[in-house]
Amino acid sequence: MDIQANKYKISKSRVAGPCMDKPESIRCKTCIMDTSHFFKDLNVSTKRDLQPFLKLKSFTSKEMLYKEGDSCKNLYILLSGEVKIYKSMHSGKYQIHKLVHIPGDLIACDDLFFDHHGSSAETITDVVTCYINRNEFLKQLNKNSEISTAMMRFMSRNINSYIRHIANLGQKNALARVASYIFFLYETHQEYHMESKLLHNSLSRIELSEMLGVTQRTLIRSLKQLEENKLITITKDAFLVLDIAELKILSES
Repeated sequence: MDIQANKYKISKSRVAGPCMDKPESIRCKTCIMDTSHFFKDLNVSTKRDLQPFLKLKSFTSKEMLYKEGDSCKNLYILLSGEVKIYKSMHSGKYQIHKLVHIPGDLIACDDLFFDHHGSSAETITDVVTCYINRNEFLKQLNKNSEISTAMMRFMSRNINSYIRHIANLGQKNALARVASYIFFLYETHQEYHMESKLLHNSLSRIELSEMLGVTQRTLIRSLKQLEENKLITITKDAFLVLDIAELKILSES
């Protein structure tokens, strides 16, 4: 019994996240890797190869995970909370180009093959993550083609999101941009089987206007118009979708 207890104690020190207090035999049944969009389709042996390198880290609201120009050290897996990824501009402002708010989403994956971060990551709320050292993850990626295939799939998904974001900024008027953002939230909820039509939004009006490339006044006016047209209802920190079909048509206009 003492030997087994010591063995479990060593295992606990190596594995974090939801798995920290679970026996090794059932960790992969409860780990974030079983629900993460990136990790869930990996076979159990692959997950167990990665799991010993995972560590747990928490951040408070408005805390930086990393800054633009910092050395790339870790790949983060979101357990809870919300993170904004943004690029600094010469004017002193910044452009938000990605929100990470679904448990299991990856943070810093876009910089994985670079020595330095090309953008900054800041928490919007209190955040809990698992993370793996970048160099260790690259070693595992090179060893296992299943991991590299999953990474290519995830990064392709991110590229498609960026393309859509750029198209929204360059081709749509303000009302269509706002409608596109709310429809994006709805699609994300559906993709992860979150059936509620109440879409949580932690971005301030200033942050959302900067993300969509409109003034704060224009954003507020557009939201009010969507509400007057009975497409949405606005609450303190969420949007309630009333007519998703019309919202989609408007977002594509």
